[in-house]
Amino acid sequence: MGLRGVGIDALEVERFARSLKRWGVRLTSRVFTDGELRYCMDKKNPATHLAARFAAKVSFFKALGRSLPYKNVEVGRDKSGRPFIKAAGIDSDNIKRIDSSITHDAGLAIAHTIIED
Repeated sequence: MGLRGVGIDALEVERFARSLKRWGVRLTSRVFTDGELRYCMDKKNPATHLAARFAAKVSFFKALGRSLPYKNVEVGRDKSGRPFIKAAGIDSDNIKRIDSSITHDAGLAIAHTIIED
């Protein structure tokens, strides 16, 4: 396997929360899958978790070297809590492995993605 790409993204949770308040369902329905929304809306501060998933999607696009429709990419968690990225529409990209890390602290949501082929 070889390194295909690396991506990182960071955003202010409060700024993202203002966007959520302004655009509401118009934003969430275009960006997040039903699974992501179920997970995040169950949390004490959904905006923090949504911002982290948004950052993960953007870091994935940067590592991939192109964008996809946001809803084609789902950020989930495995049984141990480790994040994973599942993407539709990348079958021809010869991707063997996608590693992602997400954090949210001090008002920031940050994500890092590594893609190997």
